[in-house]
Amino acid sequence: MVATETSTGPAVPGVPSSPEGGGVEREFTVKARSQRQQIVRRFLHDKVGMTGLAIFVLMLGFGFLGPVIQGVDYADQNVGAQSVPPGTADYLFGSDEIGRDLLAGLMQGVQRSLFIVLLFVVIALPIGLLVGALAGYFGRWVDSVLMRLVDLILTVPLLVVLIVVASNFPGSRTPLGVGIILGLFGWLDLARIVRSQFLSLREKEYVEAAHAMGASSRRIIFKHLIPNALGSLIVWTTLAAAVAIILEASLTYLGFGVNGANQTSLGRLVSDGVQAASTRPWLFYFPGLTLIIIVLSINLIGDGIRDAFDPSNRRVRA
Repeated sequence: MVATETSTGPAVPGVPSSPEGGGVEREFTVKARSQRQQIVRRFLHDKVGMTGLAIFVLMLGFGFLGPVIQGVDYADQNVGAQSVPPGTADYLFGSDEIGRDLLAGLMQGVQRSLFIVLLFVVIALPIGLLVGALAGYFGRWVDSVLMRLVDLILTVPLLVVLIVVASNFPGSRTPLGVGIILGLFGWLDLARIVRSQFLSLREKEYVEAAHAMGASSRRIIFKHLIPNALGSLIVWTTLAAAVAIILEASLTYLGFGVNGANQTSLGRLVSDGVQAASTRPWLFYFPGLTLIIIVLSINLIGDGIRDAFDPSNRRVRA
């Protein structure tokens, strides 16, 4: 059986057409899938990516729908229920030393940590994209100046930079402030990634054709280069989001992160739990486990998206 290609798309088995020349030859047609549809389809069939997405959605529901269902505010204190161990009907995950419900704290911590991640991405993504795009597209002195600036900042460990900035701006020790600080200094790796992508893409034939047709640099960057670098941007976003959660927890543990009355995050809960781990271990293990689950789910989503955009790099999985 020979399948021929028609004007409606590539030929595939399964859709018969009228025979020609007295033979059993058939023509098969199918609607051409766009590249975007293929990427989505590959991701939906990726077990690792879908597992991460399912876990992440559950954590979203836990953080944002849980408080509505439970109806308990983490700020509420019950002096008659101090340091209650987990497993009771009223305090499923236990309570802390001043009678606050740890389950309510975990829900609020997930909310605050995801808010920090969202703010980080909203700030870091456009900055890194802009710097990398300018350096990679224009090259020459623009590339030299911007990349030397990035290299200069990268010579100092990011955590040290964040500590110095946070220590000089006390108002930054809120979820909003931590998210802004992370975003302002978390775009450096993205700029290098976008630059390398643009250096390769600007030599493609379609970019040269756009130049020949008189397209402006702005149109070429936004209409041709950025869409073709979208895979790298999405993968960076997912992986950087996981790193941002860890950085927030590190800052808070060192005393430069979220810190204030009734202000909490997963990093703050872990930091507070470390001090009580010997006598009230649930205050450390539950927040730590929640933090690990969120970071793991985001990393799994990133792996699935990476494989969807570049199936040639798909790992062999059992």
